[in-house]
Amino acid sequence: MRVWSKGLGKQALNLDFGKCDVVWEGNEVLVKGILRNGGTIWNARVTFTKGDLPGLMHLVFSFAMMRHLIINFISFFTFVRDKFILRRMGLKPKESSK
Repeated sequence: MRVWSKGLGKQALNLDFGKCDVVWEGNEVLVKGILRNGGTIWNARVTFTKGDLPGLMHLVFSFAMMRHLIINFISFFTFVRDKFILRRMGLKPKESSK
């Protein structure tokens, strides 16, 4: 995911959801990861609550998201293979060969 703000100018912050930790805490889902921009690194924490569910469903089932998923269908299977079958998502290349 790329995050942009006018304060960043032409720069953007990148968050790789494949390398994030997802944790259930109380009545919230927390996504913890690292935002990177060149040499600058920020720890990021995104919190999803019950009130966010309708908005997330609107996003996931929107025409634009469905089109994006269909066009990138092969990437989905690569993600599932790496994350759940080979269990190497987020590992450094030398760690994944073990």
